[in-house]
Amino acid sequence: MRLSKVCVVVACVLALGGCATQRVAGSLPADVWQDQAFQYNPALVTETRETLFGLDETLVRDLKSDDRIGFSTEKRMDILLSRLYGPNGIRLAYTAGHTTGAAQTWREKRGDCLSLTILAYTAAKFLGIEARMQEVSVPVVMDRREGFDLINGHVNLFVRNKVDVSVNGSTYGAGSFVIDFEPQGGSLRPGMRLSEEAIMARFYNNRATEYLLQRNYNHAYAYYRAALALAPDYAPAFNNLAQLYARTGHYQGAEKLLRQAMALGEPSYAQLAAMQRVLAAQGRTAEAQLYADQLAQRQHEDPYYWLGKGVKAVESGQWRDAIAALERAEKLTTGFEEIHFYLGLAYSRHGQLDAANKQLATMRAINNQGPSVALLSKKLQGLSQPTAVY
Repeated sequence: MRLSKVCVVVACVLALGGCATQRVAGSLPADVWQDQAFQYNPALVTETRETLFGLDETLVRDLKSDDRIGFSTEKRMDILLSRLYGPNGIRLAYTAGHTTGAAQTWREKRGDCLSLTILAYTAAKFLGIEARMQEVSVPVVMDRREGFDLINGHVNLFVRNKVDVSVNGSTYGAGSFVIDFEPQGGSLRPGMRLSEEAIMARFYNNRATEYLLQRNYNHAYAYYRAALALAPDYAPAFNNLAQLYARTGHYQGAEKLLRQAMALGEPSYAQLAAMQRVLAAQGRTAEAQLYADQLAQRQHEDPYYWLGKGVKAVESGQWRDAIAALERAEKLTTGFEEIHFYLGLAYSRHGQLDAANKQLATMRAINNQGPSVALLSKKLQGLSQPTAVY
């Protein structure tokens, strides 16, 4: 069975480990909220628990069509997974960037990673399967979108089985296994159990980030507030709200939010970089430099550092060095057009046309209308043209 990640769109990943207990920061001071500036209206948040965890009626009828009375765990798991997986893999399409509830995901037959996990959890619950959603520690990956640097978290479904279960030709012994729609290193480990409220907070955080990327700041603010109301220890919402504050000039509020987020775990590179920018914007040069020094010590985590080395190598024609640096940057990020452009260019100049075309396909999936897509496509077409022989 394929194992997969759930791409929660966030500004940083919570510090988690196995089933470790979270560190909880203190309450936010009242003056951190900017209700007036963002015309706060809680009614802007329209999704409810039923929106997220209600099943589509067609799926309910389908699941009811099997007489489940007396069915073993293995048979009920077979019913569930036959709706989600076929011989060639998952039946639903994976699409990033928009999170939906279980019913909408089933109707559209597509969804992002969080959407698919919510659907699997809700269907498992309907079938009486003991399952829980969990957040697991995986390598941090930066996701660059519309000028914002975000980080992908990882959520999946942890299933208890009292007897052996066979799925897609693999047998899992009694105990437990994981349903995961986008495999990633470390996702098989037990993680932090997430309640439905915690999942709702992540859904609101995702939806807020969608509005943030659209520059719909009032809606983004309302959804971030909703996320933090449900999960006041959820660091990504603090970080994302800090980005909203910084983008709109509320630097002191952004600083408070970032400090709150960093109190929840070991500060990530993204958090340190955000704090450095916020302090610099306030003219606090000496304090900003302290964070700049910490960032310099952790530059191996920075995709911009490796992108810079790669671009420099491209400009000097050092294709192997360029590929090495840009592949390192690629592992640290998703959705970063510049990295894929220069990596595609370096591959093409090094004679790796198949690899270059894969980078072009990735760029088209990110933004098919981007000028860099047309530029790289033109360069690759020129290289692939047959040479006339006279």
